[in-house]
Amino acid sequence: MATIASPYGLKPVQLIGGQAFSGGTIREVPMTTNSAVGVFSGDTVVLVGGTALAGTVTPTTTVGATSTPVGVCVGVRYTDPVMKQTLYAQYLPANAITNGYTNVFIRVVDDPDCLFQVQADATTTYAAAVGRNTALTGFSAGSTTTGNSGVKASVAGLAATATLAVRVVDVIDSGAAFPDLIVKFNAGVHAYNLGTGQ
Repeated sequence: MATIASPYGLKPVQLIGGQAFSGGTIREVPMTTNSAVGVFSGDTVVLVGGTALAGTVTPTTTVGATSTPVGVCVGVRYTDPVMKQTLYAQYLPANAITNGYTNVFIRVVDDPDCLFQVQADATTTYAAAVGRNTALTGFSAGSTTTGNSGVKASVAGLAATATLAVRVVDVIDSGAAFPDLIVKFNAGVHAYNLGTGQ
């Protein structure tokens, strides 16, 4: 049972409805704009709008009706400014572009049907959470030790509200101090489920 708060962001676990899942298809998306907070495994990322930077990503600081993620970061690839070698890593440091990192790609699980495991920020039960919508919190709080995101699910915000980030599909360790939830991006939140393009 999870008795301490140790968020790790969103981790892909399977697809909704029993669809075949082999760990999630990973799309490498370029990142050409600087991020003052870094990008950690388990962070949500959004496509950057505008013609000059279209098709690139940046980490989000909120998820909902006004910030529609294209998926979740599961690692990064870049050319290191010191060794000049291509590296795969768990996270991209803050201000990486300014500090000379080049050929930066964020590895993204972008399937809108993907289910993710995420730690809740407080106790909840199966009966109280499943089928409800909730917000995600803890953005910009990743760990440079583990490379994991600090994103977690806010159980205080469990509601029917359509604009909340995720729908709770299951609860692991129901009643624990900080249970893990299985969630899916809510309808109208994931960028690929929206009718309007960039």
